[in-house]
Amino acid sequence: MRKGILVVSLALLFSVACFAQSNTDVYKVTSPIQTLGGEIGSNISDDSEPYKSGLIDPNQAVAILGRLQADKTKTTIIHLLRWDDEAHTKVRFQKWYLYDPDPSKSSFYLESKEKLFQSAAIPGRTDFQFIYIHLNAVLKNNEDEWKLATASGTTLKHPVSYSISVTKQQAQFIQDLKTVLQIVGVTAAAATEIKPGYFSLTTFKSEWETSGITITASLDSADKTQGKGTGQNTASNQLASNTYTNEKPSWIGLSAGVPITSYKSVTYQSTGGTLVPNSITKQDVYIFLDGYVPPVLPSLASFRFIPHPFFGVPIHGEVFRHTMFGFGIGLRWLEPFGGIVFDTQSSVAKGTIVQQHQLTYHGVFGLKVSISAVAKALKTK
Repeated sequence: MRKGILVVSLALLFSVACFAQSNTDVYKVTSPIQTLGGEIGSNISDDSEPYKSGLIDPNQAVAILGRLQADKTKTTIIHLLRWDDEAHTKVRFQKWYLYDPDPSKSSFYLESKEKLFQSAAIPGRTDFQFIYIHLNAVLKNNEDEWKLATASGTTLKHPVSYSISVTKQQAQFIQDLKTVLQIVGVTAAAATEIKPGYFSLTTFKSEWETSGITITASLDSADKTQGKGTGQNTASNQLASNTYTNEKPSWIGLSAGVPITSYKSVTYQSTGGTLVPNSITKQDVYIFLDGYVPPVLPSLASFRFIPHPFFGVPIHGEVFRHTMFGFGIGLRWLEPFGGIVFDTQSSVAKGTIVQQHQLTYHGVFGLKVSISAVAKALKTK
């Protein structure tokens, strides 16, 4: 009965949280292509970054955007790619970067600045900038490797098309709530003369502060065998795709876990017409409603070491007889927690009548994980 109340309560909460069918805006990147010089690094060689493996220091991001004449006040997604051959049939390496012009200064994420620069979590923005940078296979070839002069201007010998898909999404909390309901139910002599590749810059907007943003790069050559190199999708000539979660920091979240320590709960059974106390060891799976101060990016909630409070109920049995309050701390994949179980136990009145009014307290420790992680694990099965 109590479990039924829990399910109904969750269902009502889900229905009250207004959501609509997903909507999608698709943008085709058609911005001008420009010759790349030393904007991303003046030491243009196979032994220096980012030409060696694509690594960009996040502390250099603002300077690089300035040299590319990009808007440093916009949230910017960067796709950096280097070709492995002059025919552009294989990719040597590629990296995706996310520049946030106004990062939170009070979130205390466990992730390093370098990891956050390569993360896929956007804090609920609507104004964006996308830059793709393609490096030649042979840096000293200057611009001849990629540049094709036509009557209409400069184009690529081996065209690559980018599409940006912005899809309205439900807030992570609502997605997690649905999951809960399912669970319960080389160096050059003159570097400045080298033209190591090309780049293009475009801006786009999202109608929604909560959205999923997917950027896909595909070869668009008349030669349909183009791009069928190692690691590429031979069916669609897709070079790369990356998806970002765009949502404002949230004050709440959902997680699930189990206490490592157990406690004793008393129930009564009828034996020969007499009520006999029966001690039961309790160690239930719990659903937790987490609180975050300051608010946290939903996809980075388990990467922050500030303790956060929670309220939990077990997912089966008389759930409201064993509620829990406590604090958890995000340590990447698992969240250790400590809490107090408020256990409403039974007592006997007048020898035969059971009353559930004796409140006891039990300290417990355990581990929990975000519902988002649980949902991803279920989808992979």
